[in-house]
Amino acid sequence: MMTTALNESATLRDLLFADTDGTSVDAVAGSLRDHGTVGPFLAVGPARTAAEDEIASATDKLLGLSLVDLLSAGWRKYDALKQAAQRTLAAPTSDEKVVLATHQIRSAHHPSVELYVDGRSMGTIEVNVCVAFTVTGVRAVISRGRLTKIETGSCTALGSLAVAGVEVAKRQRSLDLPGAVRLRGGIPLAHGAANTAPTEALVTGGQPDSRTGNWHPDPTGRYEFRWWDGSHWTERVAANGRTSTDPLAGPLAMTGYVEEDVRPSPVAGVLGPPRDRRR
Repeated sequence: MMTTALNESATLRDLLFADTDGTSVDAVAGSLRDHGTVGPFLAVGPARTAAEDEIASATDKLLGLSLVDLLSAGWRKYDALKQAAQRTLAAPTSDEKVVLATHQIRSAHHPSVELYVDGRSMGTIEVNVCVAFTVTGVRAVISRGRLTKIETGSCTALGSLAVAGVEVAKRQRSLDLPGAVRLRGGIPLAHGAANTAPTEALVTGGQPDSRTGNWHPDPTGRYEFRWWDGSHWTERVAANGRTSTDPLAGPLAMTGYVEEDVRPSPVAGVLGPPRDRRR
């Protein structure tokens, strides 16, 4: 089994394609060509090749998701961590360490890429990314209501990527915890823990104003915040004070996290705007 270092820069791309010749974009594009994925929409030729490359590039953006963010987000409903978070909010000068026994966290993403040619929609390509983490003996450090550090223990990740129902990559890796992984800004686990989004015009309370660009809670549930440009949700997202991109292509299924037997139900639909209480 291959090993990948679990740190703040580790991504889904590292999990699935670290040992692949060429880039992850090349691997996805090659799979699209080998399986004729775009065949039902376009005949063989330059337009089809260009479409395959664009779909591969759009898919690759999803692979930039942080493994630390995915793993940490799955712990937000873990009762022992939530209780520790509440206690550290009440006593902000104290930290708590919670040992996490063996359990599994699953994260699934199901976006789609809509193919346009000359402004006309030719069809939709479904993308599915799934990651299952198995953690044993990991110590979580809680401070001021936030998960701030992951210490020691062991973690294994099984990831898979499928495009249009065809499996492009599937890898299982042991994630090496190099002493401790510090989470910049921390993951909020308790109501009242301070928000950590980029400083530009962050909305932290009340109903957001939908007519101006700003950071708002991510309606997909994949990140803490997503940028609303005043008329549309954008691909700009933020978590733990860090920004990245997460494309929105067509109707999306909300990410569901599975913790042992806790299975929140995914919700599908077109994302609507933030509510404006002045209307």
